[in-house]
Amino acid sequence: MGLIRTMVACTLSVAAAAAIAEPFDPSVARHEDEGWRPFFGLGFTSGGDTLMKVDLVPEGTNTRYREDISSGGGIDLRLGVSRRLGELPLTLQLAAAYHNDQANGIRGEKVRFRRMPVEATLLWHASDRTRIGFGVRKATHPTFKLDKIRFPDGAGGETLVSGKADLKAKVAFIVEAEYALTPSWGLKGRYVFESFRLRNQPDGEQFEANHLGVMSVWYY
Repeated sequence: MGLIRTMVACTLSVAAAAAIAEPFDPSVARHEDEGWRPFFGLGFTSGGDTLMKVDLVPEGTNTRYREDISSGGGIDLRLGVSRRLGELPLTLQLAAAYHNDQANGIRGEKVRFRRMPVEATLLWHASDRTRIGFGVRKATHPTFKLDKIRFPDGAGGETLVSGKADLKAKVAFIVEAEYALTPSWGLKGRYVFESFRLRNQPDGEQFEANHLGVMSVWYY
């Protein structure tokens, strides 16, 4: 979590400094293209409530290590399109993502929290290289799933447990900054305000899933 906070803070600091001090350079003014530009993104997020602490024990050893599955953490893979809005210093981005936090054991254990968000973000061109954006996000099909997790049975043995729980997400809000490293490659730092509930318990416990993230984005 500390590393992610540091990386996001660095990205936002670079964006702010560039917006104030950066001279115009047409060779890197990558946001001037007309039409829709597809992009691919790969990132990592951290934050939210801990959904489960998983103890994994490698086969043939007594070493135990712990993995936390959280409502805001994981790998973020995405595809989207980006379009400059005419002569305005604004760009609209639409994206669909695969967001997954997962832990695997060598004995077949697996715990994961998977969701497939769709997003719409409006970015303001603060400089030739820097954009600052605000947007909305809806995480579709959020699912928490266990496969072959071992729990003590109270008699000195273990019981294998598998199962899943379907959740429902509220509409989330996004704040982000992006800095162009090359005409086709950018680095994003973002914060997402998000929460989930169990789908069959609309008035039940709410899982806070606010998270920080860093992302590399390639435009085509």
